[in-house]
Amino acid sequence: MTVLDYSAEEYVGTTLQTADTFGQKAETVHESVDAVIVGAGPSGIIAGMVLAEAGMDVIIVEGGRFWPRNSFKRRQSWAAKHLMQEQGTRVMTGNAFIPVASGRGVGGGTLVNSAICFRAPDPVLDEWVDKWGLDYFSKEKREALFAEVEEGIGVAPTPANIAGENSLIAQRGFRTLGFNAGFMPRNAPGCVGCGTCQTGCPTGGKASADVTWLPRFLRAGGRLFADTRAESINTASSDSRATGVEATLYNPDDRSPMAHLSIDADRVILAAGAINTSLILQRQSLANSSGQVGRNLRVHPACGVIARFEEEVRIWSGATQGYYAYHPDDPEVLLETFSASPDVFLAQTAVVGEVEAGDFLRDMKYLAGCGVMIRDSSSGRVRPGRGHAANISYNVNREDVKKFIMGLHTITEMFFEAGSRAVMPMVEDTRFFRSRNMASDHVRIKNSASDLFLYSSHPMGTCRIGDDPNRAVVRPSDGQTHDVENLFIVDSSLFPTALGANPQVSIMAQALALARGMGG
Repeated sequence: MTVLDYSAEEYVGTTLQTADTFGQKAETVHESVDAVIVGAGPSGIIAGMVLAEAGMDVIIVEGGRFWPRNSFKRRQSWAAKHLMQEQGTRVMTGNAFIPVASGRGVGGGTLVNSAICFRAPDPVLDEWVDKWGLDYFSKEKREALFAEVEEGIGVAPTPANIAGENSLIAQRGFRTLGFNAGFMPRNAPGCVGCGTCQTGCPTGGKASADVTWLPRFLRAGGRLFADTRAESINTASSDSRATGVEATLYNPDDRSPMAHLSIDADRVILAAGAINTSLILQRQSLANSSGQVGRNLRVHPACGVIARFEEEVRIWSGATQGYYAYHPDDPEVLLETFSASPDVFLAQTAVVGEVEAGDFLRDMKYLAGCGVMIRDSSSGRVRPGRGHAANISYNVNREDVKKFIMGLHTITEMFFEAGSRAVMPMVEDTRFFRSRNMASDHVRIKNSASDLFLYSSHPMGTCRIGDDPNRAVVRPSDGQTHDVENLFIVDSSLFPTALGANPQVSIMAQALALARGMGG
């Protein structure tokens, strides 16, 4: 298949339904299909593609918009409003205040991720197979799944000339330290290094789900209703069998209701993400005899270090995240370069640092950035909040704090080895330190969860999958819930534990396996 395929745009107003299709008069639309899928992120689109290509009649409903090429704006404020759940305001509260980013729109998180494509670590998958019964991730099967996904989205190491100076600095520093490191594997075959993956790819060079799997779904006869929020799951026989979905199609501009969709289906498949999928179930008290719906949230929290150099870095130029290294003392600590626009950098440092805005902006072109992302053993919980919002709690345990401290020390060392003249760890009351000992001492003092400036973007685990219905929500053979017949889940909420690597490839591989288990 062609990796970058923009033919989905040809379906707007026909196979791809939008609010414009229905005009101004609200109406009720009745549909009867083999499968209805809630959520058009990578897992939902892949599941729909597999089923549609097997000859089934499939509808996907997605609360966000379909975005054609060249419609993205390179502004964080625009992306937060249009491409993020809860307009980018979703946070977790507990012993630390942690933003948690979740994509919204046709393509889901692949619209706003950095295109990073690690496979799940073998020890993690071996644990899932042995302790949770996930046979589709056994050694003899996962290689084929990952290879199929990687071919479908064009995974390759980031070229050095695209990676940017920020990545080359990290390469220099990690090589000096002798770390296992390399240019980031990414699904961005058309990348030009503009550094704004997180606001939607402005060039169409990232192989997000809407330009890879979606065209196959539509060509196979699948239908997608964008700007359409699933309101409830229909059930029969005292909630023991799912029969369809009720949804509302909204005007994307003013969010006024345009039509009501009543969809009868032999299969109801949730692919709304770890937070939204658990909320849908909780609001109807469905599929929760195990008591695990909304629990066991993992997020891969991250923290960063900024460094100042004599030469120009221009961190906004090049791949958003172009280089990585594994920490030699802990495989659950992953070090990844990062970039952001000047306004985002300034806002972050204003929160945690003692840096004058004018000085920071003057030095912006000399700054480099690298972060530490951990496989968290800490756990959180998702509950319904006010309206459609989520109430998310999460406490960072002491073991995970130690991972952050170790990673921050290591990145500080790396930047000084790479030639930095001042380093700023992203912890409370920070500043640029000209000595590695002073920077390390500051991190050592600021060593509680609340001292760390944390961020997360990989929610998972709230409806975990497993063969034991007493501790899992979903069965491994096909993703059907243990409690409700014909109700399936295919997204990252299924992960039994934290993954330990950027998850999009694993999410896609799992969706392929489960959809085929449904008969696709």
